[in-house]
Amino acid sequence: MFLADGYYAEVQLPDRGPFATGLFRDEGSAIAYTHSHMPFPDMMKANELKRLTVVERTADRISTTNYRGVPRVFHRCPAGSLKAPAGQPTH
Repeated sequence: MFLADGYYAEVQLPDRGPFATGLFRDEGSAIAYTHSHMPFPDMMKANELKRLTVVERTADRISTTNYRGVPRVFHRCPAGSLKAPAGQPTH
């Protein structure tokens, strides 16, 4: 999930929570990012800045390759797809 404030979280929907997080910056032809895996033992250290190279960009999808050349595809979630767990009124 890319958040408007420059943070992102890696999640696996529908039932796994976040397992990594970092900062991101959209550079047009690339997305620069930092990366920490939970439980964040390196949280207080500066992270290496990496880049995802943008291969294709549409309104609902960004296709990229990571620094190793591995494809990474991001999709826009439909409205209402991220819901609070049962018994929790809101996020």
